Amino acid sequence: MRSLPLLFSIGLLAATANAELPRIVVQGSGAPQVFTDLAGAIAGAQANDVLYCSGGTFSIEVGLILDKPLHFIGAGIHPDSTQATGTTSFVTQGSTAQLSITNEASGSTFTGIYFANSPTGYFPLISYGTSSDDDQVTDILFQRCRFSKGRVSLAFNAYGTSMPGLMTTFDECHISCKVEGNKRGAVFTRCIVDAHDIGVYAINEFNGGSLLVENCVFLDALLGNCQFATVRNCISTAPNYLCLDCTGGNISNVVSAATTNWFYTGVATITNSVLGQDASTFFVAETDDLYQYSDDLHMAPGSPGISYGNDGNDVGIYGTSSPYKVGAIPFNPHYKQAVVAPATNSNGELPVNLRVAAQQH
Repeated sequence: MRSLPLLFSIGLLAATANAELPRIVVQGSGAPQVFTDLAGAIAGAQANDVLYCSGGTFSIEVGLILDKPLHFIGAGIHPDSTQATGTTSFVTQGSTAQLSITNEASGSTFTGIYFANSPTGYFPLISYGTSSDDDQVTDILFQRCRFSKGRVSLAFNAYGTSMPGLMTTFDECHISCKVEGNKRGAVFTRCIVDAHDIGVYAINEFNGGSLLVENCVFLDALLGNCQFATVRNCISTAPNYLCLDCTGGNISNVVSAATTNWFYTGVATITNSVLGQDASTFFVAETDDLYQYSDDLHMAPGSPGISYGNDGNDVGIYGTSSPYKVGAIPFNPHYKQAVVAPATNSNGELPVNLRVAAQQH
């Protein structure tokens, strides 16, 4: 686990506590630098630097390009787990603003960041490439991130060349957006997916690409055009079907509320999956198919998802040998409480009282 020097930690906390501008501390190959805007931090960073982002909002303006591998660590996305720091948000400014990630940025990682847009709608949040010449991006990781209503496109051209080996991983993320594969590859593990407006397929356009969806919760959300996908150990509240055209897919150990064949078209291999289950019996606390942080997506007593995974664990996000981390806390040191004095003392020192929780992952 990367360590964050105490001096920089205090700076990030103080920015939130004193209602100052949010800050990004860039640390790595060169001397540490502090920025108040995302574009400046990206421009000032060297390849493979770590960008520690305080709580607060950072703007994504039109033309923001990530063209080097960087590692962004936010304060987190869950209000209950970021009381000392505030959540970290990257917010697009305008319907055409987006974070464009090019080939040169392959290997970048994002942890503990809320991607949102202004105005709200299915406008771009993230797009790979500025053209079809630089959209062969791979080995991107989004971990414990949240995506509001919007679009994440894994290639510039939806009708371009199939490149299933170019991979993006979404791990323990809350996905309220459309993720468009555009013939690329992706892995979704322990994710909460609740994008389900009329005509919206949350995970879509992976025909010609590759897709693994494992231990995810689908709250009335759907997959579309995901031929040859592998879906296992998931649970779905959608009443009609989970996937539109998963022809050739391999589906196993899935619990679904759908009362009909949930593969709307095509033929897939289905094993150890149960249909027509009562969605109200699935979770400890979830009632409206829109994830709130007060929800509890553990399996309720008597839920058909208990121990139904192919590994003997529960289906959904709290299955596997490494379950979803409650509070979606990033892996960096977690600040549970910060008390920053409003002024320096007689010695010119700023009193700061920190409570930090160690973390294993």
